Amino acid sequence: MGLYSTQPVKELSAEDFQHLLKRNEVILSPHALWHLSNQQRKVFNGDELIRIVKLETPRKVYIQENERYAAYYRKSDGYRKLIFEIKEDKAIIVTFVDTSEIPRYTV
Repeated sequence: MGLYSTQPVKELSAEDFQHLLKRNEVILSPHALWHLSNQQRKVFNGDELIRIVKLETPRKVYIQENERYAAYYRKSDGYRKLIFEIKEDKAIIVTFVDTSEIPRYTV
């Protein structure tokens, strides 16, 4: 993978994305929690991200120019954006960010 933008290039249906995830083991990259403080890590851990992926349906999914997937999951106070990389038989959660709304893209 080269240096590509995180700009969305294609929208994917939630059903197609969930089918893709079911074919792969969902794991967490060590980088995914890197931006959290030690105190935040005591409250929030990677199991929560994996639970979201396995039990909830994303509201929007985009394939980015860098060939990673950006999936937006609903929360009580906005959305949680998870970035996935698909490698071999694994769906790797690379990072996440909380946001108040889903950006509108024209792809």
